[in-house]
Amino acid sequence: MSKSILIIGGGISGLAVLHYLRQKYSTRTDVRILLLEKEASLGGTIRSVLKNGCLFETGPNGFLDSKPRTLEFVAELGLAGEIVKAGRDAQIRYICLDNVLHPFPMSPAGFFGFRPMRLREKLRVFVEPFVARGTDPDESVYAFGARRLGDKFSRLFLDPMVSGIYGGDARETVLRAAFPRIYELEQKYGSLFKAMIKIKKEKKNGGETAGMPSGTLTSFRRGQDQFIETLGKRYSEHILLNHEVAVVTRGGGRFVAGGAGRRHEADELFICTPSYQAGRMLQGVSPGLADDLNRVQYAPIAVVGLVFPISAFEKKPQGFGYLIPSSERKEVLGVLLESNIFPSRSPDGQILLRVMIGGARHPSIIEKAQGALVRLAVDEVRLTLHARGDPSEVFFASWPKGIPQYDRACVAAEAKIAQELKRWPGLHLVANYRKGVSLNDCIENAYQAA
Repeated sequence: MSKSILIIGGGISGLAVLHYLRQKYSTRTDVRILLLEKEASLGGTIRSVLKNGCLFETGPNGFLDSKPRTLEFVAELGLAGEIVKAGRDAQIRYICLDNVLHPFPMSPAGFFGFRPMRLREKLRVFVEPFVARGTDPDESVYAFGARRLGDKFSRLFLDPMVSGIYGGDARETVLRAAFPRIYELEQKYGSLFKAMIKIKKEKKNGGETAGMPSGTLTSFRRGQDQFIETLGKRYSEHILLNHEVAVVTRGGGRFVAGGAGRRHEADELFICTPSYQAGRMLQGVSPGLADDLNRVQYAPIAVVGLVFPISAFEKKPQGFGYLIPSSERKEVLGVLLESNIFPSRSPDGQILLRVMIGGARHPSIIEKAQGALVRLAVDEVRLTLHARGDPSEVFFASWPKGIPQYDRACVAAEAKIAQELKRWPGLHLVANYRKGVSLNDCIENAYQAA
């Protein structure tokens, strides 16, 4: 029996769904698969901009190589030979306090030598094995850390970690949704320390239990865009650009996607757009589902790339970059030293930095002009890294609705979305507001959906 499948959205989720559906139906000539993208290009927030030898990423700058599914995907596209990995020097990371960089402790000795914490605050961390297992499934990341490891630990480590990954507020971000593995470890073992000890023992004895999130940051020789371009070329006959879908309806037992005088019917529909776009499309199919989708909030993010000659610094900045706790009350969330992470990102004698601004705590950045945000980024680099002079190159990208927030509203909405989808066989919602925001998550979720 013939089948028509429609995918709406050409970001990494939609493209991965297309890839896995083409694999699934590789021997079926009676299955028609079509992807519609409203923009003139694919990739969503993933864009790699090359200018004067500098490669700037407007969105995610890579993925961790710890997930086999993603590496298999890369190999299936013939890109395994194009992979580049972060260098060993990039393992050094910093926390910025009062405009001073403090190395992120990577060992017990480093932790005890971490100056911003007092001895009693450090000793509080080691009480963790004796703290009772949590009972609130919607506990925030900050509350979890404060309960198990102490308030100071949450403030200096978990708070900036959440803003660095989600652009989010650790006091509002739900641990179970944002970091499900950590939640599961506490529920299973009762303690993170106990979990690490038992997991290490299980792995030593040949067990398959995975440990804490790990891996090396990985990208491609020509940036993340190389991934998107390869997918676009391979499946070009199944992709229509500049095709915006305004509304989805039901007719004759099929889904009907319409917009700009065009109409596409499908037996099966994958919507791989942000939640607010999916909600608008589905208003006529299920008002309740649309309302739940519209409850997901997004944090605004501005990304500024700055290129300086190394001579602009008294000493070349080292490491991966630094994050800034919200207690510092800065609109800048952190700075990544892109050409330290991937040395080919800038010519010899120059350094490319990527400054992240905004997030859930600073929604007003969307009202600021590009020039003001660039000045904010330059001022941060001058103040903390002591750069002299002006940057030789400036890159800029702004995402008013950049990253979905895994807060309590999102968790409640997800439960309702999952239940409502059971009423609509053939309708799938696959995007980063569900089950993880990373590229690895998007690929795994696309695989499972397909």
